[in-house]
Amino acid sequence: MTGNTASPCRTYRTVKRSGLLLLVLALAACGADATTSSSGTLAPGSHMTVHLGAGQLDAYKPKVGDAPDKYTIASSDQTMSTLLQIAHGPKSLSVTSRPAADTGDVLVRIPDGVTLDASSQQGDVNVTDITGVANAHADDGNVKVMVEGYAQASAGNGNVTVYMGSTDWPGTLHFGSQLGDVEVWINATANFHIRMHTDRGTIFTDFLLRGTSRGLAETIDGNVGTPSTHGIDIEAHNGSIRLLQLKPQI
Repeated sequence: MTGNTASPCRTYRTVKRSGLLLLVLALAACGADATTSSSGTLAPGSHMTVHLGAGQLDAYKPKVGDAPDKYTIASSDQTMSTLLQIAHGPKSLSVTSRPAADTGDVLVRIPDGVTLDASSQQGDVNVTDITGVANAHADDGNVKVMVEGYAQASAGNGNVTVYMGSTDWPGTLHFGSQLGDVEVWINATANFHIRMHTDRGTIFTDFLLRGTSRGLAETIDGNVGTPSTHGIDIEAHNGSIRLLQLKPQI
């Protein structure tokens, strides 16, 4: 473990990235609460897994001024070393909370080009501005992902919100919630096949799509733009779905 730093707080700002208007969750130093942290390096193409039993998880790119291959794991709990298990592999890093441990807020900074699997059993999961692929899940909590590339996200009991700037991704990306709403913003110039379904809720989209309904259920299945091998699948069992265009800033 390394020395103590100031506890981060969260602020929202609007930035222009690759010609797209993205809402980005930024860190601002505030307060005087101490954190404990650990850091190291992880090469592009590596895989980082972070799983919390109870606690909020926030993931960001490396801090301004840090090396692009540097990772950081920081917790608001002074006993982080006893609550988190950190395992290193040749091109991997795993961070797992000990059984029944409440880790408090955990902040991780993900090196450039590293794939992230982020999850919490009880707590929100926020992934912002990382350059690698993001996979985010909360069993009981909300999930928010805002990236220039692409991602997948889901929740058991909670809302899912995703902004992704990529127009190119492999196969089909999945988004969903068992009990909560799902909102996905996709680059307006992307071509993809879309399937959306809710058992109990409504579907809204500003893409040119038409759907069907049966009782409380609604479904949309069609193509955006030209037919493509890229796919999006959105499922909300008890909640509404919104698929929206992420447009260039004017």
